[in-house]
Amino acid sequence: MKHTLARKTATALAGLTLFGVLTGAGAAVAATNGADAVLASCVTGTRNWGGNVQGQYGCTEYDLPNGEQQVFGIGTDGAIWTRWSRTNGTLSSWTSLGGQGRSTVYAEGTGWAITLSVIGTDGNWWYNNRGGTASGGWSGWHR
Repeated sequence: MKHTLARKTATALAGLTLFGVLTGAGAAVAATNGADAVLASCVTGTRNWGGNVQGQYGCTEYDLPNGEQQVFGIGTDGAIWTRWSRTNGTLSSWTSLGGQGRSTVYAEGTGWAITLSVIGTDGNWWYNNRGGTASGGWSGWHR
């Protein structure tokens, strides 16, 4: 069964830095600070994941076979970051997967086997593969 990519771009306002706090029905707390990157809270069709991701790239959500979800985005440091829901309703901490990206992070796969793809700062496509079991690890970034 092929996984369907579910991606929603985080909403951001040009010229403003969003501090990862969304309230109510999509209202954003924002402040101008002169930064080049527009940062936004990672928001998908199912929830506000919090954190700060580069708003122009948004977040990508992946549905795991046990009913949990995992989200991926480009952090303020340019690295690829992830967070996942747990079956008890809590969220994990944000975890860096390393690398350096300058595009949306795409997640495709079947079940636990996930392939992430992103354009790196060198302009090439980079990939990171997750093992096909619940405890599977990541391969590391490769071209």
